[in-house]
Amino acid sequence: MKSNVWLLCVALLSAGFIGCSKKQALSPEDTALLKGGTRGTFVNGDGTSGEDEDLLSPVGATITGLTGDGLAPQDPFWGDNLANGERPFEPIFFGFDQYNVGAEERAKLQDVAAYLDANTDARILVEGYCDWKGTPAYNKSLGDRRASSVKQYLVDLGADTNRVDILSMGDELATPDADSTTSALERKAHFVVLSGS
Repeated sequence: MKSNVWLLCVALLSAGFIGCSKKQALSPEDTALLKGGTRGTFVNGDGTSGEDEDLLSPVGATITGLTGDGLAPQDPFWGDNLANGERPFEPIFFGFDQYNVGAEERAKLQDVAAYLDANTDARILVEGYCDWKGTPAYNKSLGDRRASSVKQYLVDLGADTNRVDILSMGDELATPDADSTTSALERKAHFVVLSGS
């Protein structure tokens, strides 16, 4: 009888500690940029503006698609038209193993959104790139996550989701064993613009 009571007490205490230790966190599908209620206003997951700090991917966020499946351009339209595109915008750079748009990169995206607003016949492909570190499958997925994050930011700024496509380049064009400066320049999202589509 005493052992049953003892086991019941231990089970209740364990359940209490487990329930109290869980903190409400962002799901892995979220980025650190959340709509703050008005278009173009973003906040970190903790409610702060984050304008003066690096934005990191949520701790413990898993990156899906590690098999490499489904990471082709969303629209087959780009298959024939990719060579005709222009690259008029500066790339968006990311921290190591990160996919969220940092505060210092947001002005670039505002320029891209303004371009799309002014050029209603234009389409944009966002290419996500990675450095040489990590497996090819992981980098393909991380590149997809980077491009998706940039696309979502553009949509939040008012861009038509049907005019912005994504493609993960992964580490296909990365410099093997690159130094830290070169690697930092390879962690990016680049834009291919096609007007008159």
